[in-house]
Amino acid sequence: MRWAGASSILRAVMLSLIGVDIGGTRTRVGAFFQGRLLARRAFPTRGLEEVIETIHGLLGELGWQAPEAIGVGAPAPMDMRAGVILGCPNLPHWSGVRVTDRLRAEFRCPVFLANDATCAAIGELEFGHRAGDFVYITWSTGIGGGIVSGGRVVWGASGRAGEIGHMVLSPDGPPCRCGKRGCLEAVASGTGIARAAEERLGEGLSAEEVVARARAGDLGARRIAEEACRAFGQGLSIVWELLEPELIVLGGGLTRSWDFLGPMVVEALRKMARGEPRVVLTKLGDDVGLYGAAALPDHFPREWASR
Repeated sequence: MRWAGASSILRAVMLSLIGVDIGGTRTRVGAFFQGRLLARRAFPTRGLEEVIETIHGLLGELGWQAPEAIGVGAPAPMDMRAGVILGCPNLPHWSGVRVTDRLRAEFRCPVFLANDATCAAIGELEFGHRAGDFVYITWSTGIGGGIVSGGRVVWGASGRAGEIGHMVLSPDGPPCRCGKRGCLEAVASGTGIARAAEERLGEGLSAEEVVARARAGDLGARRIAEEACRAFGQGLSIVWELLEPELIVLGGGLTRSWDFLGPMVVEALRKMARGEPRVVLTKLGDDVGLYGAAALPDHFPREWASR
């Protein structure tokens, strides 16, 4: 089976594939056959050895000798050609890890590495809303994005296209772990919400705890949530004005509270954007990046896949 809409860089028929979605808090590994998810595992993100152990377990469970290819998504700057994570502020112990070399040596198959949000966009293209022109944005521990135009992934010159979380909204804003100040991620991500709670409420709360308090009527928590949603809506308005996508597709942990946060985000977006932006949630839930990682081999730029 071909992955729909893709130009295969491997072979016309790809049956057994492994997808790996390395998240800021959890890692997901899945085995796919003819585009269908057969088995998956999820565990707290640690290191590459846990990923290797999990892949071996899935292969044994399914009776596979080896997959035909492995796709990996990671939330970090990387050298996609070399398959190396260059720096990972949310997961510093992954910095410098040669992901593709290690997995290729272990499983004797082609391995591909890309940004996790771009992988999620691929998952949405292949298995989700399947729009031809859309932007996928993950709103979670961090904020990332992937762009699809004309049914094709937009990679940029080196694979960094879609780094929506590092648009600077306020040059004098809070520091971001990327080294800049006032990035969308610094003010509107789960990390940014938790930082604001510590500074203004004097408590070490997670973003989920802040949202829960805001729901319950805590005015301080409510103000933090409102400010994050306003900033996130501003970020979406910039994306809309720049690209005018058919859809803006959202995923990530904070979208689990969309019933509460969503109206505030959409209100801010509509105040700052012309036209009628259409915002939807992913159809694939937490597995959107996993599906996209498995489909990555058929979307990876041909000129970057020399090994």
